[in-house]
Amino acid sequence: MKLEEIRARLDAPLAGRLRLLPLRIWRTLQLAFLALLPSRGGAAEPGAAGEARECEPLQIRGGMGRFLDEGGELRLFFPECLAPAAPFILFRLKREGFSRCRVEAAERGLLVRGRR
Repeated sequence: MKLEEIRARLDAPLAGRLRLLPLRIWRTLQLAFLALLPSRGGAAEPGAAGEARECEPLQIRGGMGRFLDEGGELRLFFPECLAPAAPFILFRLKREGFSRCRVEAAERGLLVRGRR
């Protein structure tokens, strides 16, 4: 069977997911590793109340407290990250003094919530 025939038999959404798998694994490993490192501090970048802010793994190096909204809520969305990074994110949130922390795995990435 030729490669073209195999690709033709695969579902279009499934084929798209298979192409993104290495990127998703890389971003998941990057997020897990960076969550274990201590934060370096940084300027506050408050988000809009009630909205999740899209965040890249490298942005958490300055601390997750930078992304709090006016009510002390944290809502971050890490696109293209997988669920195995969740315990590492929770570890980081607890280390930074957050409570009511949770990480939800969605099809497009991870949604992180917490309160300080």
